[in-house]
Amino acid sequence: MKQILLFSAGLDSFPAWHYLGKPPTLYFDSGHYGRKQEIETVRTIAARHEMDLEISNEIDLARRATPQGDLIPFRNVLFAMLATFRADVVWCVGVKGDHTADKSPEAFARMSEMLTAFAGRPIRVDSPFWDMTKSEIVAWFLDAGLPVDDLLSTFSCATPGTALTHCGRCPSCLRRWIALTNNRISTSGHFAAPPWTWDRIRTYYMPAMAAGGYPPHRAEEFHRAMATVGVFPD
Repeated sequence: MKQILLFSAGLDSFPAWHYLGKPPTLYFDSGHYGRKQEIETVRTIAARHEMDLEISNEIDLARRATPQGDLIPFRNVLFAMLATFRADVVWCVGVKGDHTADKSPEAFARMSEMLTAFAGRPIRVDSPFWDMTKSEIVAWFLDAGLPVDDLLSTFSCATPGTALTHCGRCPSCLRRWIALTNNRISTSGHFAAPPWTWDRIRTYYMPAMAAGGYPPHRAEEFHRAMATVGVFPD
């Protein structure tokens, strides 16, 4: 069965490309905020690693983004549907604990069932990392002997545009910092502002975790990373 990886050049999708044996990749230029930096990273990584990459502009979802511009609801459903014109197995990277409406094991199972019915052939939408956290994915990458510099060349930021690319003031940057820090990878100069000093750490994340609003494994990784910079959340 032909497979394809929905590729964003992020801290999850680049390791997934290696983990899955370097399948063909597909990037949807959906017109979202921050696309310029993302596309530049996708092209740079693809060229550096001789990646089989398609950049598609067949769908423009800019008008469907949230007011903040960093989220397009249900985009994975649309991406998976379009990807089935190209392959039978669509890899869309989700990690342990993901539970959004269009990114969870249950959501991908429903997509697979629906697309199989419409396509008239078996379709599988899945992630290789449902049993791994972001920190564990980075650990796998390092254990495989893959270069740290390659990992640091990936892009994970919801509000790009700073001179250093990664703002350090968004959920994507916080998760990136946690995963790198928990694997003892230096992030000096990697973020425009230190993610651990983001005001939402104390106004949102700490209270939410204290109230049990986050899976235990995510809370543990958060606390472990924060401890490395001398912050010990209650």
